[in-house]
Amino acid sequence: MVALALGATGLPALAADLPPAPVLEESGDEASWYLRGDIGVVDKIVARRGRDFGSDEVPPLIKSRFARDLVISGGVGYRFAPWLRADVTVDHHFEAAFRGARFSSSANYAQDRTDFEATTFLANGYVDLAFWESITPYLGAGIGVSSNRFDSGNRLAVISDAAQLVPLRSRTQNAFAWTLMAGIAFDITSNLTLDLGYRYTHLGNTRTGFEGADIPLRANAVAAHELRIGARYRFD
Repeated sequence: MVALALGATGLPALAADLPPAPVLEESGDEASWYLRGDIGVVDKIVARRGRDFGSDEVPPLIKSRFARDLVISGGVGYRFAPWLRADVTVDHHFEAAFRGARFSSSANYAQDRTDFEATTFLANGYVDLAFWESITPYLGAGIGVSSNRFDSGNRLAVISDAAQLVPLRSRTQNAFAWTLMAGIAFDITSNLTLDLGYRYTHLGNTRTGFEGADIPLRANAVAAHELRIGARYRFD
């Protein structure tokens, strides 16, 4: 009993010698709004099944390619949890030269030339994989609509060695668009994040008008491979 009493009287002294309890800092991953901006280099493609089949007068489109171009993007987003966020973005693909070749024989062929640009509106969702401090890989996907335009086009048609330059009417077409993306984010400060990413975007279909040509130039299933660098600024 005496030992127990002595032990009890020593508890306050022992408690006084303990270091103060740590104060937990508030997490910086609470829900918050952010702004984002990106710029990137784009390689566009047209799927083989997306080429038009021509007509009796115009050979089918058998080869096509886009020149490289640039894309800029801006948007606003919201972080719901440390691993989940979403944003809405507007992307503009600057003019890229499109070239198409049509051959039926050595004496009958045609070449199409036009410029392509697109403005895309997307709603995107992301899963952030926070494996390391200040470095966060992520995966994402989005859906929306793309406003695709063929502009300033013409068709050089050669039939039996007689050449004719036919204008292709400019036209804008809205199409369903979707995207898949992956990247790595680097925290520069508690509010500023650098984003390096890859994005595959399906822009949908587009074509020229009918006026002045036997058939329009069609490019279906236009897709873009994009390498991007951007920044996100989070509001506290």
